[in-house]
Amino acid sequence: MWIYKALLCTALILYSESRRNSLQDYQKRDGVRLVRLDRSHRTKSANVSVAQCARRCSSNRKIPFTCRAFLFDQKNKKCHWLSFVSHTRGIRTDHNFDYDLYEKKDYVRKCIIGTGRNYKGTASVTKTNIRCQAWDSNMPHDHKFLPKRNRKKDLQENYCRNPDNETTGPWCFTMNPEIRHQSCGIPQCSEVECLTCNGEGYRGPMDHSETGKECQRWDLMEPHKHPFHPKRYPDKGLNDNFCRNPDNRLRPWCYTLDPNTPWEYCNITACEVDTETDVGVTTKCFHSQGEKYRGTVDVTPSGIKCQRWDSQFPHNHSYSPQNYKCKDLRENFCRNPNGADLPWCFTMDPNVRWAFCTNIPRCGTETVSTEDCYEDNGQKYRGQLSKTRSGVQCGHWEDHAKSWDRNSTAAAAGLERNYCRNPDGDKHGPWCYTNSSSLPWDYCMIKPCDFCPFISSDNHWCGGSLIREDWVLTDRQCFSSCTWKFSQQPTGRNTRHDTLRQCSTFSLSISPTVARALTIDVHVLQRDYGGPLVCQEGESKVILGVSIHGRGCARANRPAIFVNVPFYTDWIHKVFRYYSNLENNYYIYNYYKDT
Repeated sequence: MWIYKALLCTALILYSESRRNSLQDYQKRDGVRLVRLDRSHRTKSANVSVAQCARRCSSNRKIPFTCRAFLFDQKNKKCHWLSFVSHTRGIRTDHNFDYDLYEKKDYVRKCIIGTGRNYKGTASVTKTNIRCQAWDSNMPHDHKFLPKRNRKKDLQENYCRNPDNETTGPWCFTMNPEIRHQSCGIPQCSEVECLTCNGEGYRGPMDHSETGKECQRWDLMEPHKHPFHPKRYPDKGLNDNFCRNPDNRLRPWCYTLDPNTPWEYCNITACEVDTETDVGVTTKCFHSQGEKYRGTVDVTPSGIKCQRWDSQFPHNHSYSPQNYKCKDLRENFCRNPNGADLPWCFTMDPNVRWAFCTNIPRCGTETVSTEDCYEDNGQKYRGQLSKTRSGVQCGHWEDHAKSWDRNSTAAAAGLERNYCRNPDGDKHGPWCYTNSSSLPWDYCMIKPCDFCPFISSDNHWCGGSLIREDWVLTDRQCFSSCTWKFSQQPTGRNTRHDTLRQCSTFSLSISPTVARALTIDVHVLQRDYGGPLVCQEGESKVILGVSIHGRGCARANRPAIFVNVPFYTDWIHKVFRYYSNLENNYYIYNYYKDT
């Protein structure tokens, strides 16, 4: 029975090792190449994938030397195994964007995890600054840890090592005849850099969770798929598998290699004093996502009072001033402690948990240069604008590879980085994806070069419904990305008129349909696309449909088609809620792209 258990245990270990990605062993440096000044340092090359390259270096299979690093030639898809690392004598570091350098962490890290049993760095003095004795020497101290007898212990020169797994970490025999051996005092990786605030700026080398689980590399999607790829978040320090806090959690964390444990926090030493700089702090408006906003707005756009951050009523939450000491969660002021799109707050309405504070203006709202515009529908626009019309930063196109064929559509449509583009020929102009779950995509803040080419004072081609004082409900195909302004001017005791101004001025008469909703009364049937289908319910008239362009008018056996308005009521209310005060301009918001 014990033999069976031993075999089962061995099989499980081997299975676990086979499932582990060998790239976990390496510290990656993009655009770096190592050049040998001393030709005695050995190398070997082969045309294999980067994963195979890492696997063979880690196992040392079919490599006639101890593999300590490898270079991967991205241009020629070639692997170069190396017997040396960047700090080895006789090696020069060059910058070459065709190469990526992968060095085994055990050879280049300057700290230890646990007892430091795998430490293979170059420290060679003890904690009291005594020079270490060479491992292949018996002077001044005789010992049994000779390199020839301990080939797997990497007992090179006089470097600190831990061949017997001492709890105090790596050590060495000393050159002091009175002191046989001593610890080298190499720091734990959790102590190299301390935490300030919630660790958003932590860039230390800790790569194990608080329970000792090894962290998953940020650039790998196994065993856990996740959105935090380094290319998508280049400013979050998502290097290798180090603990980080890219989404403003309580402290740095990481995905783990345990398939049953998606992620865990990391145990990192906190600094004695939390310090937050005043750089970028604003009080009257907000920059970017408003994480540095420190003003006193304490109501939502709809007038609901914000809940105090130190209160759990009416909504329970974890965003307390104690948990987020550097986020200035004073009283009930709008803040952005979690890296959301805008400042926000929990509300005092039990039925509304939280709301964005879109009533806070964005600092220096971006204005579009008259030179930056697009022709026709913008399908050939190749400018570098990368913000939506509401000021949200665009996401990278490559993060949506499933939506666009990289080899054809992406190249033809110019889908570079996160620039505004129009790959699907949307009639409303360039748009982009965002990294916001509440706003997956939006049109960009850019105007056509020939502004409003389809509208003049004596020519219109659409109807619509004025469903609020500043909002028109219509078909998305009716207009380009023009921005429309509305102003109401009473002209008689029983009549109201709206003047729509942008490229020209003209008037349309309107008549009420339902409470808080007015429909534009257009008398040319062929130009009434976007107009309402209104039904009588009791003493009220309710908008149930919006006319769609393309079917003609009053043709035999060709019934008109209408968009089902009740299906979109939640979206319409969402637009009112999130966009009511984002900018000084009022927008005509049309239906989603897929309607």
